[in-house]
Amino acid sequence: MADILALRVAQTRRKMKLTDEEAARAALALIDELPAMPRARQLLEVMPKATIELVRSVHERGVPRDEAERMAEYLLQARAALAMDNPTPFDENCSHVVGREWQDIDYRDEGMTWQKQQAIYVPKGVASFKDVVSLRQFFRVESRAPYFQKLYQVKGSAP
Repeated sequence: MADILALRVAQTRRKMKLTDEEAARAALALIDELPAMPRARQLLEVMPKATIELVRSVHERGVPRDEAERMAEYLLQARAALAMDNPTPFDENCSHVVGREWQDIDYRDEGMTWQKQQAIYVPKGVASFKDVVSLRQFFRVESRAPYFQKLYQVKGSAP
């Protein structure tokens, strides 16, 4: 996890870049929160980037720990059920949204805005990414998109 945080501090692209202070806060959050989060510790094995952001959401964004644990459990289930041949970008892409309100998602350099994404997904039942109900609904919708199938090489379906 320290290596991932260090890479995010050193990266040149703006999206998901962390300052030294933000990385230090994230490291403290992991030390403080992760021991009490068994599902997140399981998720760490297969989705370390998303796990970091999930733990940060508890420590910095007001997500209750039990809700973060439910999201971690769902992400484990989704990753298994989707049966992806290319799961690496799934971790990266989940880390961009998990545990955030729409306005907190960094869409820089993607040709979209959080307002446009919110306008598309709120009517489909995705109020934010701070609870498991919305996260589940997001993947039910998103997993049907052609890009999703192609990028992750999905053989299963979202739970």
